[in-house]
Amino acid sequence: MTRVHTDVATADVTAVAGLIREALHSGAVRRMTVPLRQTVEDARGVKYLSMPAVSTDLGLYIAKVATIAHGPGSTVTSVVPVFATSTGALLTVLDGALVTNLKCAAVTAVVTDRCAAPDAAVLGIVGAGVQAWQQYLGVRAVRDIALVRVHSRTPAHAEALCARIRAAGRARALVCASAAEATSGADVVATATTSVDPLPIAADLPAHVHINCMGAHTTTSREVSRELLASATVVVESIETAVAEAGVIHRTALDLEALETGDHPGLAGRPTVFSSTGHAALDLITCAHLARPYR
Repeated sequence: MTRVHTDVATADVTAVAGLIREALHSGAVRRMTVPLRQTVEDARGVKYLSMPAVSTDLGLYIAKVATIAHGPGSTVTSVVPVFATSTGALLTVLDGALVTNLKCAAVTAVVTDRCAAPDAAVLGIVGAGVQAWQQYLGVRAVRDIALVRVHSRTPAHAEALCARIRAAGRARALVCASAAEATSGADVVATATTSVDPLPIAADLPAHVHINCMGAHTTTSREVSRELLASATVVVESIETAVAEAGVIHRTALDLEALETGDHPGLAGRPTVFSSTGHAALDLITCAHLARPYR
């Protein structure tokens, strides 16, 4: 397995965000074959996932496969074999965490760049795990964030994330005692938790707020309230996937292609929410970047 480290570099985030935009504008994403995610669960509650995607435009077939077990420690293990469609040859096998982390940061950059106010300077993050850092990287790649406010149920995790942000030297970072404190008045909000209930984020979000909702969503659970989703312009990777995995409230959302290639003057007048469920098309684009040395 190649590139087993899972740290994401800012240059990679920018590069993959550019590739996503190119694929959306060229129609390459639309032309991909991307079946819905397949999940098998055993009697112990361990889940086995498969997310395949094929792109003749990019000349790649991938299948991110993963297991989700119950702790202690990291419970998700995943790998992504990458094949050439021209020959069927296996090019490489990438660490799934690396692919996921880079993909999440890059798609956050793409969506935030289209949705967030141009002068957005305050980022509120709820959650302090791995995906919270990817959210910071993605937003920072497209906006000059001066202040990051972080809340986590585990204060030590919030402080560790803030220390990492401070060490990057681009923004001040403060630990907050509540989700409401972290998000109050924020220009951009990121939720990256395992909560199955809507988070108690601030009620005084500005009209221009953009929210990246990156936690695990289902048809019956989500990190933001149904009322907030109903009042916002909702963005998803794929409407078919979002409806199947996160509910029919997403059927009127903008997908990434519509967001990136369309003219949406109303985005600045109301909140926007990126309700992410993940999509193997973006994993494939990320793999196209990471697998360049093996092609």
